[in-house]
Amino acid sequence: MVLCGKPEEAKEWRRYAKELGREDDLMIFHEESNFEFNPLQYEMTREGEGAGETMNLVNLFVNIFKMGQRLSGGDSQESERFWENSLRRLMNRMFDLLKLAGEEISVANLVEILTSAPEGDGLINKLADMKEDELSQWIEGSYCMMCIDTANGSASSKQEKRDFNLVYNYFLREFAKMPEKTRTTVSEMFLGIAEPFLSGILNDYFAQGLNIFPEQTFEGKIIIMDFPVKKYLDAGIYAQGIFKLLWQQSTERRDIKKYPTPVFLWVDESQLFISEYDQIFQTTARSSRACTVFLSQNISNYYAAIGGKDPRSRVDSLLGNLSIKIFHANNDYVTNQWAANTISKDFKDVESYNLGVAVEGNAFDSNRSYRTTTKQLHYQVEPIEFTLLKNGGESNDFKVEAVVTTTSKKFSNGKNFIRMSFNQTT
Repeated sequence: MVLCGKPEEAKEWRRYAKELGREDDLMIFHEESNFEFNPLQYEMTREGEGAGETMNLVNLFVNIFKMGQRLSGGDSQESERFWENSLRRLMNRMFDLLKLAGEEISVANLVEILTSAPEGDGLINKLADMKEDELSQWIEGSYCMMCIDTANGSASSKQEKRDFNLVYNYFLREFAKMPEKTRTTVSEMFLGIAEPFLSGILNDYFAQGLNIFPEQTFEGKIIIMDFPVKKYLDAGIYAQGIFKLLWQQSTERRDIKKYPTPVFLWVDESQLFISEYDQIFQTTARSSRACTVFLSQNISNYYAAIGGKDPRSRVDSLLGNLSIKIFHANNDYVTNQWAANTISKDFKDVESYNLGVAVEGNAFDSNRSYRTTTKQLHYQVEPIEFTLLKNGGESNDFKVEAVVTTTSKKFSNGKNFIRMSFNQTT
C-alpha cells in the first residue's frame, strides 16, 4: 500500500516493480484506472465480524470528519461534546434507516435523507389526521419518508423492529421538533463531512461502486493511491487517508494463518496523512505482519499537522511505536534534539585539567598541574552532529549519511545506534 504525496511517486514505484519483475502485481488507483471504492459500501459488505455494524459506519464518518477538521485547521477534540454526540446520533439513525429500507449506503443517499427529513412539532398527530391519498402524496415527496415507509413494511425481526422504532421516533419526533438553531448546526456538521464527496474525484471514485479492496494486498498486490497531494490538494488527502484507514483496519483483523504474507504501508510526506488511528495501528502492526514506513523532513511537521491539544504527546506516542528511526542531515532544532533524546545518553570519559600557578617575585612557577578523568552522562550523539551529516550531491561525492537506531538491538559497535552511509549513484 503506497500513498502519493508527490506526482512522481507512482512513476518511481512502477520503476521498482519493473526492476523486480512485479509489474503484474501493481494496482494503480488513479482517474483513468476504472477503480471505484465506496468506503461505506465496503464496510457494509466486507468479510468478517463487525461488517455492517452501524457503530462502525458512524466511526468511519467521524474519522472522516476529524480528517476534515485537521485540514481546515480545527480540532474535533475541541468541539463541544454535545455537538459531537448529536452528530453521532443523527448518523446512527440515517445509517439504520438506509439499511432497513434496503437502500444503498452512500453519501448521496445520506444527504437526501437529511435534506428531506420532515420538521414540525406534533408531526405524528398530523400524519394520523391525513387522508390516505394525501399521506401517500406526502410520503412520495420525501426520500426520508419513503425510506421510513419501506422500512416499516420490511422490519420483521425483533432487532429490526427495535431499530425501526428508534428511527421512526427520531425523525418524526425528536429531529422534527428540534429547535431550528440546533437542527441547523447538526445538519451543517454532517453536510460539512459529506460536501467533499458530492463533486470531484471523491464523488467520481469514492462515493459509489466497489471494485478494489484493501485485502488484495494480502495476496501480493501492491496498491498505489495515485492521487498526489501536490496535484489534488485536500481531495487527495481525503481519498488516500480513507483508503489507508480501512487498509489498516483490514490488516488488523486478517487471519495471518490464511494470509501469512507480510504487508507494508509506505507514506512519503507522511505528515500529510497521519491520523489518530495510526498510533492504534502501530501498537499491533507487528503481530499483524505489517511494516509501516513514514518519511518526513522533520518532526515539527508532525506537530503542526496533528494539531489540537498537546500535539507533542500524541506525535511522540505515534513515533515511539515506530521501532526503527533513521535520521539524515537536518537543521531543525526540535528534530535534532528529539533524535538525541531518542538515542539517549551514556557515560563518557571526560578529561579535566587543573593548573596550579605560584608567583615567586616576578617569576611564574607552573610546575604543579593535574589531569583527571571522570565519567559523565552525555548524549551519545549530540544534536549538532545531525546538522553535519552528508546529504549527497556532487559536493559530498554523492554520499548520504544517516544515524540509525532501533529497539532491542545492539549494533556491531556495541551501541543502540550506528552511523551508516550510501552512495546516491549506486
